[in-house]
Amino acid sequence: MTLDKFEKDILQSVENGEWESKNNKEDKLKELQSYIKNQKKKAISIRINENDIYELKKKALENSIPYQTLIQMLIHQFASNKIKLDF
Repeated sequence: MTLDKFEKDILQSVENGEWESKNNKEDKLKELQSYIKNQKKKAISIRINENDIYELKKKALENSIPYQTLIQMLIHQFASNKIKLDF
């Protein structure tokens, strides 16, 4: 296989030890979580069973928060592995 000048420069750089591995998964995870927290919210549309919406609204009312905020909290907690699904 023949390398062009750019590829040879990269190979030489790697062989000279100029590159570092970023195997620290915890630091990467924290970096990604920080990035996600700073993201803008996006509106989506999903179909949800009417009874589930009723129950969510009831629980939101019991906790004195808007039901959409409750749904956002549930999605965030699931996405960040704070809650898990039971199958």
